[in-house]
Amino acid sequence: MRSRAFPFIAAVLALALNSVPAFAQPKDSLLGTWVLDLAKSEFDPDPQIQGRTIIFEAKDGGISFLQKTVTGAGNTATSDYVAKYDGKDAPITSPQLDTVSLKRIDENTVERTGKIAGKAVETSTLVVSNGGKTLTITTKGSIKGTDYRSLQVFDKQ
Repeated sequence: MRSRAFPFIAAVLALALNSVPAFAQPKDSLLGTWVLDLAKSEFDPDPQIQGRTIIFEAKDGGISFLQKTVTGAGNTATSDYVAKYDGKDAPITSPQLDTVSLKRIDENTVERTGKIAGKAVETSTLVVSNGGKTLTITTKGSIKGTDYRSLQVFDKQ
């Protein structure tokens, strides 16, 4: 009886050990809803916005990004994309950029590169801190000869 039980126990143990990595993978720190804290943020030039919300969700082995910005006139502008952390270009719906690519630097830091017609024109660093409660996005870019930069601070909802 002992010889018959051993293969069964070995198979169950092997299955359990091979399943551990799937459960041990950390949750993506970007996931969730983030609201811009205008008082802590800086823009140059000032885009005259009233507010901004970003929603990150897990999708297709990467993330989906949806940004809603309330303009100074009270209109809502949206931008969205789905991308993986593989550095490959993904299309973005945006009035400024054609594509973005993402690269994970560490568990709380992501680099995003924005392109127009295949040329990199914008870089952003996204950092989650304060125990997952704060997202800081530092952006630099130049489009059609106009340089811009921002430091955007978001609170997790």
